[in-house]
Amino acid sequence: MGDGDSIVGIVLAAGLSTRMGRPKQLLRLGDRTVIEVVVRRVRSQLDEVIVVLGHMAGEIAPLLETCEVRCVVNERYRAGMTTSVQCGIAASGEWGGAVSGYLICLGDQPGIGPGAVRAVAAAARGESGKGIVIPRFKGRRGHPIFVSAAYTDEIARLGDDEGLNQVTGRHSDDTLEVDVEDEEVLVDLDTPEDYHRELRRLR
Repeated sequence: MGDGDSIVGIVLAAGLSTRMGRPKQLLRLGDRTVIEVVVRRVRSQLDEVIVVLGHMAGEIAPLLETCEVRCVVNERYRAGMTTSVQCGIAASGEWGGAVSGYLICLGDQPGIGPGAVRAVAAAARGESGKGIVIPRFKGRRGHPIFVSAAYTDEIARLGDDEGLNQVTGRHSDDTLEVDVEDEEVLVDLDTPEDYHRELRRLR
């Protein structure tokens, strides 16, 4: 990877939060919201971060104005997460630098530490030459994941009902799993119980 190449972080924060019953991006964790916590941690490790919004975009975007990230709105967010990945990748093409790949991050993983983000990004920049990097905790795969820009067209062709794992699953020979010490790569916020667990962890 050349000096001019760059990993673009794509934070997926467009969902309806149906199981939570209220917008999980706006839930409070101490003096910040869930989405602020996630975005700031990703931004601390990457120069270019795109946040893909959808539901409640007008309320979420102002919270991120001081985070030095770019917000884009996925008008098709109701069709599923894949459309948000595609939206974020399309937006990265508007950036002036050469893009080597994308770090796909979930907007509802506030427990994710900078170390996990750094580990995946470092492995992507390493000498393995692998185009897909996935963090693993005790044998289980988590997020964030790195996908090389070489897969841009393949991702763009995914149908709304096809997840990103359709791409990663076809390229096991080009995949590197990185063991991390952070169990939070497996944990996201889907339900009120998940949120209360995160509040307890914070305390």
